Amino acid sequence: MANENPYNPPGAEVADIAGGTFVKHQVRRLSPHQNAKVSAVMFAVTSLIFLVPFGLFAAAFAPDGATGAGMGVGFLIFAPLIYLVVGYVMTVIACAIYNLIVKFTGGIEYESQVGDT
Repeated sequence: MANENPYNPPGAEVADIAGGTFVKHQVRRLSPHQNAKVSAVMFAVTSLIFLVPFGLFAAAFAPDGATGAGMGVGFLIFAPLIYLVVGYVMTVIACAIYNLIVKFTGGIEYESQVGDT
């Protein structure tokens, strides 16, 4: 039997190269909600990592009495929420587009190795 290894999915292309078995896979569908949840949280956390130090730096060097010179605390709280919502929506749209295009292109292909290296 050519495909005896239980780790090789049926229909996967298998090649034995340098003692390891490489299997090609194609991503046929992306889950919009799950991918959007993960990417939205990543966008929000990343925005916090960059915006908080930048906001503190801007506030420290803002001239005294300057109106609107520094970023307010409201912006530092509101910006990650914007990143979260926009990141979620854009990822859902991107996954939906991918799921439509994959029918014509065959999807993203990657190779994984099964066995010893």
